[in-house]
Amino acid sequence: FFPSLFLGVGKTTLIQKVTQALKSSGVPIDGFYTQEVREGGRRTGFDVVTLSGNRGPLSRVSPSADSSASRREYRVGQYVVDLVSFEQLVLPMLRNVS
Repeated sequence: FFPSLFLGVGKTTLIQKVTQALKSSGVPIDGFYTQEVREGGRRTGFDVVTLSGNRGPLSRVSPSADSSASRREYRVGQYVVDLVSFEQLVLPMLRNVS
């Protein structure tokens, strides 16, 4: 398995097109995906995007490795995860699953 083979092949675009097709056919659909955020040609983080169109920050590159933030930070590699944003967007959707 070579994960790098799947970089930039249109996974997010595929999800968006399938979602659009299902919605236009009247199929009820809900969920979320993550989308890369770029600034100046560099990846700076990811957003979480719900299939209903809500969007919020999921993670961003930390301004410095020696962050002296007073609040607890959740990190994955170079990214600081915005847990509050994720919980506000995704948890209500997961609670409605029957």
